[in-house]
Amino acid sequence: MAQEITLFDLPSNPPNKAWSFNPWKTRLILNYKSLPYKTHWLEFPDIAPHLSSLGIPPNAQGAPYTVPTIHLPPSESHSKDEYVMDSKAIAIALEAKYPNPPLHLDAPQLARAEELWGQTLKALMGVIAPRMLHTMLTDRNKEYMEPKIDLESLVGGDEAWEGAKPVLQAIGVLLKEKGGPFVLGETVSYADFILVSGIHSFKRTGGNIFERWVEIEPACGRLYDASKQWLNRDDH
Repeated sequence: MAQEITLFDLPSNPPNKAWSFNPWKTRLILNYKSLPYKTHWLEFPDIAPHLSSLGIPPNAQGAPYTVPTIHLPPSESHSKDEYVMDSKAIAIALEAKYPNPPLHLDAPQLARAEELWGQTLKALMGVIAPRMLHTMLTDRNKEYMEPKIDLESLVGGDEAWEGAKPVLQAIGVLLKEKGGPFVLGETVSYADFILVSGIHSFKRTGGNIFERWVEIEPACGRLYDASKQWLNRDDH
């Protein structure tokens, strides 16, 4: 059996459960591949100090230190501790080390899923950001993040949902191309986890965000339902 992997993730308000979409991409892979792992929860102010103290080199672009990050313990294939930061890099590393069941990282639909998720997040940031701040973040994380998010500049409410309709419907087109419920039809792939992580993160913030999303594009609800078995482990 594989040795226990450590996933570095963001905590939520009590009861503590995973909520952030980028770490969920990795958590979904770990759950899907049935890999043994534990979660090390890091609040925003602690991410850079803790990860840098482990000797991890900073990201080449964007924030120097981010979650998800994983720790791969020494094994037959590598004699030293290995740390991987960034959800895409982690997916590649885990697929190389644990190829079954496969993630189909070479599927051409993956790039489309990544692009559509980015567009969705941009379109609905004015909907999700206020709820994230007030329902998901611990007091310490909220104090850290609130000055960094200009809520007044974001478009929310019905205007945001109306603007998001084309991209949500484009996700539906992608999901229905091969019959669903997954991007590749009956075959699970990392492209699904890109989308499911976002859907679940939005759902975790409460309100009627999830219901409104799937009302616009029911295929997203079918994808979510088909992926629930890999969403169950969320608190350790």
